[in-house]
Amino acid sequence: MGSELQHEQSREFLSYWRSLNDGHMPSYRVWDPIQIPRLTPWCSIIERGGETGYRHRFAGTAICDFYNEEMTGKPIGYRMDEEARAFYFADIEKLLTRPCGRIFTVQARSETGRDCLFETISVPLADDDGIGFRFVNHQVIIEEITYGEAKSRFSLPDVAYWFDIGAGVPED
Repeated sequence: MGSELQHEQSREFLSYWRSLNDGHMPSYRVWDPIQIPRLTPWCSIIERGGETGYRHRFAGTAICDFYNEEMTGKPIGYRMDEEARAFYFADIEKLLTRPCGRIFTVQARSETGRDCLFETISVPLADDDGIGFRFVNHQVIIEEITYGEAKSRFSLPDVAYWFDIGAGVPED
């Protein structure tokens, strides 16, 4: 697993995550963004809580720059329509409760009109009892087209699949 990733930075991110606990879900305490400084600007950490049920524990500078706002501490899902929010929130629960990893491509548009196709990888982090309670996303732009009306939007994934980290994968 990992060769399906399109971008070298995605493979580097997954390799770092796997190094933390032999490919199984590591503790949030061992996650160290200093170890991957080139990737951290495109990382976000999501946890349960906040007004939508999930919030950004951390949002890297490149993500905040793309959306033109500081996102750390803010709820997730407010940029999504109801269908996309229901889809992503269901996937978050699968990611945390199984646990497993998720790779997907998604199109997003910034408020300045940047329309990008992102490759995103999501991997869980465990609490002190070994239960998934946070996850880390790493995004990388694999294609950019700038055109059209400048407004934020977040689409459903183009391609998405689960990968096993020891507990199987959900049956969709």
